[in-house]
Amino acid sequence: MGSAPKGDSMKRTGRALAALALVFAFLSVAWAGGASSGTVTLLSINDMHSHIFPYTISVETKDGKKDVEVGGLARAATLVREEKAKDPGNVLALSIGDVNEGPLFYFYHGEVELRGLSLAGFDAGTLGNHEFDLGENVLRDALAWARFPIVVSNLRPRDPDRKTPWATSAVFTMKNGLKVGLFGLVPPELAMVTSGSGAFKAEQDLTAVADRMVRVLKAKGCDVIVAMSHAGLYADRALAASTAGVHAIVGGHSHDLMTKPEIVEGPGGWKTIIGQAGSMCRYLGVMTVRVKDGALDAANSGWIVRELTKDVPQDFKVSLIIDPYREELEKKLGVPLGPMDQADVRKVVVRGAESAVGNFVADAFRWRGNTQIGIQNGGSIRGDRVIPAGSASYKTMVELMPYGNSLFRMTLSGKDIREAMETSASALIGTGDPYDGRLRTPTGGFQQLSGLRITIDLRLPPALIDNDGVTKQPGRRVTSILVEDKPGVWVPLDDDKRYTVTTSTWVAGGGDKMTVFKKNAQDLKDLYILDAEAVAEYLRFKGGMKPALEGRITIKR
Repeated sequence: MGSAPKGDSMKRTGRALAALALVFAFLSVAWAGGASSGTVTLLSINDMHSHIFPYTISVETKDGKKDVEVGGLARAATLVREEKAKDPGNVLALSIGDVNEGPLFYFYHGEVELRGLSLAGFDAGTLGNHEFDLGENVLRDALAWARFPIVVSNLRPRDPDRKTPWATSAVFTMKNGLKVGLFGLVPPELAMVTSGSGAFKAEQDLTAVADRMVRVLKAKGCDVIVAMSHAGLYADRALAASTAGVHAIVGGHSHDLMTKPEIVEGPGGWKTIIGQAGSMCRYLGVMTVRVKDGALDAANSGWIVRELTKDVPQDFKVSLIIDPYREELEKKLGVPLGPMDQADVRKVVVRGAESAVGNFVADAFRWRGNTQIGIQNGGSIRGDRVIPAGSASYKTMVELMPYGNSLFRMTLSGKDIREAMETSASALIGTGDPYDGRLRTPTGGFQQLSGLRITIDLRLPPALIDNDGVTKQPGRRVTSILVEDKPGVWVPLDDDKRYTVTTSTWVAGGGDKMTVFKKNAQDLKDLYILDAEAVAEYLRFKGGMKPALEGRITIKR
């Protein structure tokens, strides 16, 4: 048989290759078209704060208050497994920051929390502010235990040669062909809410970060773009309204329990779904993200939370790993100190009004420092729950004040105290208040007081303070300040007089924008006692903890 001319053979080969290329191109386009429509499920836990073990809370029932057990990472693992089994290969479990806090973190440096999350089936996570509480070295050690990528997109080392233990994005290809791109956000005010982040600088413009990450992830072929945002619900809403391309925001930081989805419309009619699942490992968020032709199909997307109640079985493998840590910790911290009445340390209370527990803590500071005034920021009183009456232990104290702050004694002028109270009042949000977190005191900067009585009018202008601690507008909300001149004798604060004050390292160092302490305090003296230990001493001195409201903070709305 004769062979074809060499030129004809090359032409036929070229035509065959061209046809094959067209087939691949068609298949690629067909796959891409299919992948731009579909569904992915996002599971999430935010603001766990080392609450990896079940705990007891008081709840209202038709028969009165009842103590119930909730939470725990082993229960979360069970629900993660159940949800993943419903649509295998198309579900991602995400950790939205503030994994660590409190005595567990201080003793074990994040090992148990990150091991537990990894074993529970979490696929990715971002950082919150509390991961930085013990400094950079502890953070790096903790993240080494994660068997999933940590993603932070708006945090850079101040030293450009320093490598970070996190990625700026992560991409997952689902079984249904959808390509999911993740980016992560820490709060822009990071430097103001934790003292351990000094080696890093957070970008302030979250919209610019999101726009940049949308471009990056689209270039990687992502069909669904998700922000893991530990910046707070108000920031998430603002981000969704100003950015096109982000399909979903799974949030944290503000501890909002959202029981239904929130859809926000952004530029060009772009829609973004937002969800946040409370705090303290009590709920698992379940977000259904349906995309159609590249955009969010809002009508067929959704958000629910599943509560980790006692009827949810605890995953055996997770329990096997984490339970020994609880046993060791309870031995170290469980020695009783004295009786304790019911203690309401919900975030909305300690950061939004006079708190009975806040009064007790501030009284302890004032007593231990032997000063006229005691001040403790609400953000340093932790737990975010109603603790049933019972016996208080050192563990209780450390759980309430987990940061290991020591106490400082100092003097401040009446004028300085007035400025501090305006800074505190800036944290409160009034009716119709155009709240901008970039120019307001973080909610944790609301101060609990001893030796002072103040009146705050939320109808008046708040202090506006940027994230560098510079006051852009003085506040006018604090209309009255009285100081206890002698036991039971209250007199108006004198701007020109100096007063003795005891507070924590955090407030004394200007944390939560309380920079007036750092700038103007005199006669500073470190008392060399931890805040939790000071309150424990006061509890023993008083024979128990019986917190009460006394009209120290009056709020007009």
